[in-house]
Amino acid sequence: MKNFLIRAASGLVVATLVIAAILGSKISYGIVVMIAAIGGVFEFYTISANIRHVDEAHNKSSRSTAIILTVIAILFSWLFNHRYNFADAAVLLPVILFIYFVRALFSKSDRPFESIAWEILPFIYIVLPVMLLNYLYFEKGELFAMAILFLIWFYDSMCYISGSLLGRTKLFARVSPQKTVEGLVGGMVLSLIFVFFYDKILGFLSTQYHFNCASYTNIQWLFIGFVTLVFATLGDLVESLLKRNIGIKDSGAILPGHGGFLDRLDAILVAIPFTVMAIFLVDRVNDILLLIDFLK
Repeated sequence: MKNFLIRAASGLVVATLVIAAILGSKISYGIVVMIAAIGGVFEFYTISANIRHVDEAHNKSSRSTAIILTVIAILFSWLFNHRYNFADAAVLLPVILFIYFVRALFSKSDRPFESIAWEILPFIYIVLPVMLLNYLYFEKGELFAMAILFLIWFYDSMCYISGSLLGRTKLFARVSPQKTVEGLVGGMVLSLIFVFFYDKILGFLSTQYHFNCASYTNIQWLFIGFVTLVFATLGDLVESLLKRNIGIKDSGAILPGHGGFLDRLDAILVAIPFTVMAIFLVDRVNDILLLIDFLK
């Protein structure tokens, strides 16, 4: 109970600050995503140093380079996403990734392609999802981006409560022995009930407080929410697999009861790309329905 209260209190404080930043202004939103991306990349290089077989000096140099490139990528994404959708992911990110291929030519590594794989992984795992979150923020509205993040946090809390009260059957014992099928089902059901009313909740908030938010029906929200939650679950497991592979319990200790940046972002990082895909599919269906209606 004590751990739950600590976890809930720290989570509530962070969630409040993040929500206020997202809904506050483009600058406050940009600061939050920049901190999240830099924090995640910093932690990744820190916890993976041993398994990458690099000394502290080399790891510090690689980490500094990665953070500089991360700042460039997020700034580019923040500045241009509202004008050139996906220009960051389609143009800038491939350039950053292939910089590491060229860099390997001048390194003295005995395993150059193994080094490349580890070096580009944080950009795929951390930076790319942040770029896609920027797309949601600028294309679908600040309230929409906040709603997706809030749904993932709500789901995580419901899974934790359901698992604590009802958990018996291990979900994926090899990777994360604490997670249970009962926690997953309870969290999923409660979250889908919640997201079913998103069209009314977000419609009210956007009208009442003049926030920007793309409009979807409750059925469309159910689809978007289901895809988001399924891959949020897998994202949590992926980060557990990473930590187990490296041999650590938490990625950091910045948040009491939650661990580090990666521990807090795990579900979001994997879920966001699939959320964007789900929204893309829903938008294309809407386009087809509009075309059919026009042709009538």
